[in-house]
Amino acid sequence: MKRRAVKRFIFFILLMLAVLSVLRYVCDARARARAHDCISVTSQSGIYRAQSCVTGMDGNVAFYVGKLYEAHSGKVLARTDFDSMDGGDPEFMPDESAILFRGSGESGEIHIPPDWRERLKARIP
Repeated sequence: MKRRAVKRFIFFILLMLAVLSVLRYVCDARARARAHDCISVTSQSGIYRAQSCVTGMDGNVAFYVGKLYEAHSGKVLARTDFDSMDGGDPEFMPDESAILFRGSGESGEIHIPPDWRERLKARIP
């Protein structure tokens, strides 16, 4: 009987963690949908367009969503979420191997071509 109670307790904890994760994701997705103050930059070759938009603020830190688009079709190729105190202006590397978002660490970077995680993020809200 004790073993069954422990299994139920563990199941309940895992279920609560899953519910909290889903709720947090929904809140983040709603913030991305309401993004504002967007800055767009086109690559030197004209193949890509990058955009960063503010999704929220916490004191001096701004939260951003950065997206990489195919310039001609407008298709979203990749997405990353990042925060910055210095602004999130997109900047293409000279060889167009990546897009960097100013004032950010590695989390504000999208590789060109995007890796599978960046492409997956672009497909889900």
